[in-house]
Amino acid sequence: MYPVVSVITRLLLALPVWALLAGPAPTPPPTLTLRDGRVFQLREPPRKEGDRVVFTTTEGKSYSLPSSDVQSFVPVPPTPTRPPRTYNPQDSRDLGAIARQQRAETGKTTDLSEAPPTPRPTRPPKTRTKSTPAPSPKKTTPKKTSHAAPRTPTPIPH
Repeated sequence: MYPVVSVITRLLLALPVWALLAGPAPTPPPTLTLRDGRVFQLREPPRKEGDRVVFTTTEGKSYSLPSSDVQSFVPVPPTPTRPPRTYNPQDSRDLGAIARQQRAETGKTTDLSEAPPTPRPTRPPKTRTKSTPAPSPKKTTPKKTSHAAPRTPTPIPH
């Protein structure tokens, strides 16, 4: 016999798989309402032929009625809308949403995107003043080459 925890765990893991296999909920069929109160669910939208309305119900029955007998035709029933979420002002996790909701109600908008980085100040170009003369080019003299051993630096006492 399987332990209870193992069976429950397997069932909980299988639920999302079955939900995905089931697919989306089917859309309700179009409906046609007559003036006498009868409501028909249709396979497809009705056709108008002259002064008559021809339609086929989901059961497969075909009807032809005068267009004056038809009160309304709803191609797809409206989908119910979810009421707006209410936030608990005592819950600190909802404070951001409450603030956004209040800004939207008052018409205030805030750009919360990241601000562009401020440019780093650039150094002004160095200009030569008249008080400091430009350096004169140095004269190069050919170096004397010696074949002596290189000198080692001597430590300086402190």
